[in-house]
Amino acid sequence: MKVGIYKTVRGGVDRFAPFITEDMNLELIGIDQIPTVETLEELKKQGCEAMIYNSDHKESEEFFKTIADAGVKYVCCSCAGYDHFDLDAMKKYGLKGANVPAYSPNAISEHTVMLLLATLRHFKTQIIHTEHHIYQKAGLKGREIRNMVIGIVGAGRIGYTTMKCLSGFGPKKMLAYDPYPNDKVKELAEYVSLDELYKECDVIIYHAVLNKENYHMVNEDTIQKMKDGVVLINTSRGGIFDASAVLKGVQSGKIGALGIDVVEGEALLDKQPQFTECPDPVLEALFSHENVVYTPHVAFFTDEAERNLSQGTIENLDSYEKTGFCDKELVK
Repeated sequence: MKVGIYKTVRGGVDRFAPFITEDMNLELIGIDQIPTVETLEELKKQGCEAMIYNSDHKESEEFFKTIADAGVKYVCCSCAGYDHFDLDAMKKYGLKGANVPAYSPNAISEHTVMLLLATLRHFKTQIIHTEHHIYQKAGLKGREIRNMVIGIVGAGRIGYTTMKCLSGFGPKKMLAYDPYPNDKVKELAEYVSLDELYKECDVIIYHAVLNKENYHMVNEDTIQKMKDGVVLINTSRGGIFDASAVLKGVQSGKIGALGIDVVEGEALLDKQPQFTECPDPVLEALFSHENVVYTPHVAFFTDEAERNLSQGTIENLDSYEKTGFCDKELVK
């Protein structure tokens, strides 16, 4: 089975090729183009029955129809998040698709803890001071996790791993919100409603998937339900936060510190290797605050995670090639 890989997939053919074994009938085809309705015809020219498709935005229904019209049956992403898939359109046009849901929770959880510590200990300010040869301690008094109530929104694999990481710091209490409770989480945290979590927590960490129900779940109304000076950490998806509302919260002091690895519309930030200024004025204003720490969607990006994502994607494609089915299937 031929598998098309457009150049927007990080690492291209070379990234996935080492995980193809002798018993696999997979041929990887590199396509040096950006996937668009116009360029998807290349899949048909190359005889591809599958493609690896990663994106930072969702395309139109026509995009997925064009993939199907090109003869593709299977669309796999080398990531856990699949909000760039239009599952309704894929089902309508007979496309099957799969993700890699459990590649390395540790990668994201460790990065989450790093962001939390960076915000609590004014790490960005310390770096700025050092660069300007300021070596005084004024304004650098930090806070300790053991004195804080920590809330986790989204207590799946990653959320649970973050709880395990944070448990070593001995927080005062950990609260969790998730529509699907499980007993392992209950050993570390107490399940509560979102409103109670907002009311009680000094720190709120978001590990939620992005869907229609929780788009902009952090907005002007919900921020007002939170404690004054709350610390927010987001290593899930940018669309969870309304950036304009978060900016107002930071400016007013309602949000005491912010650590984010994702922002809505981050595709704009990838348009070129370097900018003279941030191309989004809201993000420019947000990033200018010393109590805001931003990393460019790299929480997942470790050697272990990259291996697992690449191998998992090839295993999904191999399963499709051999059986027409994959146990990670997203389209039922």
